Parts: sequence; C-alpha cells; structure tokens
Amino acid sequence: MGKSARVLGWEFGRTAREMNELLKLHGYLYGNPGAYGLTEKGQQYAEEKYHSRGTGGYAQYNPSWETRTWSDETAAALKADMDANPGGFDAGDSLTEEEDASPYEPSSDCSSSGDDDVSQPSWKGLAIGGAVAGALLVAPHVKPFWNNKVKPAAKKLRAGLAKKGSVESADS
Repeated sequence: MGKSARVLGWEFGRTAREMNELLKLHGYLYGNPGAYGLTEKGQQYAEEKYHSRGTGGYAQYNPSWETRTWSDETAAALKADMDANPGGFDAGDSLTEEEDASPYEPSSDCSSSGDDDVSQPSWKGLAIGGAVAGALLVAPHVKPFWNNKVKPAAKKLRAGLAKKGSVESADS
C-alpha cells in the first residue's frame, strides 16, 4: 500500500480531485469532496490511517487528519471497472442509502428524530442573541467613554457657544 489519489491519478492522467471523483463514480468511495469514505469495494484496495499531532491545548494548534493510500492493484481493478462499465454505476448498481449518506451532511428530516418539540433556531432569534451578547460585551466600556470623552467635549462646546453668544449680544 502506498499510492495516494494524486499518485494514482498520474497513471490515469488526472488530478487528485478528478481521481477521487472517478473512484467515487466506480464505487470505491462515497461522500463528497473533503469528506470521502471507503465503500466495501474500496476497503479491498485502500487503507485509511488517522493522524494527530496530539500535543495538547487548543484544537487549532493540534490538527488531526486522515490519509488514504491505495494498493498497487487498484489501478488494474479500476481500469477493468472502467472497461466493463464506462459510465460508472447504473441505477441497479448504486450504493445503499447508508453507504451513500456522508456522516458530515446535516439531516433535513427533523421528524425522524422522534422529538417534535425541538425547533430549529431562526435568524430572528440568532440576531437577538447576538445583539444581547454584543450589548453585554460593550456595556462596561460605555460609562467610561461617556464620562471621559462625551461629557468634557459637550461642556467645552457649551462653554464655547455661551461665550460666543455673550460676545454676539454685547455687539448688538
């Protein structure tokens, strides 16, 4: 084992993305770009390994990823599949719903969960929550800003206008 989709793609004159699409078309992978998984057929020819830096701390500093390597027999098996069925899967050959559904896709069927009382958050509720959170974050800074910036500027403006008004009334 040891060929990535990119290396396997060189044999077919394709990029890694095109190779993954081809492997999906012929039943070796399921899912979507960035979230592919191996089908039963693909497990015969590939091996997936999970990697993690695992140094502890925050998640953004500790990436984890999976690598998929294909065996040397994959190219021959894929070429045979392409010759036998150039269009990929037929309707009868398609994967089952369980294999085809990616675990990363959100489900749009809320009724199957069994909990009918749970509703999806609306944009209005999210906006109100964001406004409340923003107000809580800004509130400690408002009073010092008012006392240190706005009040002195208003007093200075008022004094300037009063002085200007008394000069104008003396001139009249």
